Amino acid sequence: MKKLITLLGAATVALSFSATAQAADVVVMKFQADDCQSCAIIGSQVDTAMAMVGTDRVQEVTVDVSNAALWEKGAHESFDADVVPVFNKYVGLTGFAAVVDKKTRRTIGCVNENYDASQVAELIKRAARIPHSSAASTRVDNFKCPPAHNKLP
Repeated sequence: MKKLITLLGAATVALSFSATAQAADVVVMKFQADDCQSCAIIGSQVDTAMAMVGTDRVQEVTVDVSNAALWEKGAHESFDADVVPVFNKYVGLTGFAAVVDKKTRRTIGCVNENYDASQVAELIKRAARIPHSSAASTRVDNFKCPPAHNKLP
């Protein structure tokens, strides 16, 4: 009986962890570096937007190319979030954040220092299918991404 209880407990913990790890619908990827002047602005805007959105349906990944250790950390976070194709596409570019549909791994839109926190929050909410305002300025096609930095052969 003791073994059965232990197995059931372990299964419950594993299922809880799996549900928590898979809960996010959207991943916000910040691409930054120490020598990027606009990165502090966009980083602050994304942090404020994430607080405004306030849900576990959105996961944040930081890809910092300031040094090898931070680059590797961003690569691991991208792998854990299952958004490696977007990491591969943009790693090396800085000063923007990409909003990614976790299920399809498709980039929904990108923001840079020209967007305020409320616009960033609206894009995230729209991507995560969270109720949001319907202002024309938050249409997804208004959030253009930079050209790919890395192309597959």
